[in-house]
Amino acid sequence: MNESALYFGEWGNLPVDGDVRPFSMINPIHADTDRKNRKHHFVSVVYMEGFTDANGRVLVYRSEDPEHPHPTQPSAIGYENYYYSQKLHGGGQENHRFEDLWNSIESVWPETIRALETRRLSPTISFNVLGMQTIMYARVPAAHDRHALMLEVKLRSQVRVLEELGALPDELDRYAGQLDNIPIAINPHETLLAMGDDFKAFGDLCFCLGFEVLHNKTGTPFLTSDNPVCTYDPRHPLHTRIPHDHSGEIELIFPLTARMLVRGSTSLGPFNAVSRHRDVTDRRTVRSFNRTIAQFAYRMALSQDRSSDDIVCAHAGSVPTVATEVRRSSDEIQILWRHVFGPRPTLSQYIDTPEKSGAPRSEIGKSCQSAERRLISLRRRMGRAAVRSRPTLRKATSDASC
Repeated sequence: MNESALYFGEWGNLPVDGDVRPFSMINPIHADTDRKNRKHHFVSVVYMEGFTDANGRVLVYRSEDPEHPHPTQPSAIGYENYYYSQKLHGGGQENHRFEDLWNSIESVWPETIRALETRRLSPTISFNVLGMQTIMYARVPAAHDRHALMLEVKLRSQVRVLEELGALPDELDRYAGQLDNIPIAINPHETLLAMGDDFKAFGDLCFCLGFEVLHNKTGTPFLTSDNPVCTYDPRHPLHTRIPHDHSGEIELIFPLTARMLVRGSTSLGPFNAVSRHRDVTDRRTVRSFNRTIAQFAYRMALSQDRSSDDIVCAHAGSVPTVATEVRRSSDEIQILWRHVFGPRPTLSQYIDTPEKSGAPRSEIGKSCQSAERRLISLRRRMGRAAVRSRPTLRKATSDASC
């Protein structure tokens, strides 16, 4: 067989390269819809296996206790139960669709890594590498929490408008004047939907970058993390760097294994392809990459050994997140957001079962979800002049176009 089945359309129509299949050959749609996939990994197990020691374990540095890393089997970390599950309109829950999508890429990862270790290059190998990069950019808690934070600010602004109009839902009246301080939990389904936009944005970014594979020939292994795709402006030093700054020159690093790393850059070509292999023989270069990887870690950093303890500990107190600013005028509310490094945010638990419904955030979360619909209704009845425009999210700085 020399051509892939078109499960992903013409975009995935790539030939098999010897023993390396394009992930588009793997059908992500399974007939067995009654499966109960409970344990959803946001860091791929097969990906983490590239960073294990001789005993098949990886050192886990949790952000809240980085001084005490624990050797752990990859299957036992980097997951949450039902993390990608979605409620169905007719009742029940779907637990496998996203997991099956990840699996189509993960299934070809070992053969892709073996090919890269022998320094092969091909469109199929590039396709698989960029596919893994894409899902490891969009599926992780750092991305989901970023969207949840922005949605929380938007919902809070909508409720504030309703309060000013005297149109708060009855169940929120007792929180009048306190709404800035009461937790608002975001339905995780909303952050799952946002992954589609992240996939597209990252795909567009890859058409601005050329890629190379760096082979680590030193005694210090590459780190990785639960947020392993790092993008930034390489002209800025580490301490002034802005995460995911795509407004000028762009560098991307993505550790493949403890001994290989993908580097992307706007100064490399051709775009959207892995085009060369290079050796890294200087330990200082490896440590420089590891500083960036540790800087982008979110809940945990991962390592093959303890040679980078100092680097992980130095960056454990700060994560890539977003800062928001609400700007109001007579007829408009804009929520400006920007990428920053800062403390890891604490998000409120979303209330989706009767057992969890005793806390105030249950009422807040349910009522806030209807705030936008209520604002639309009020604008229709009272006119735009009487009701401020719905709050809109907008990035504070625009990304450069390639």
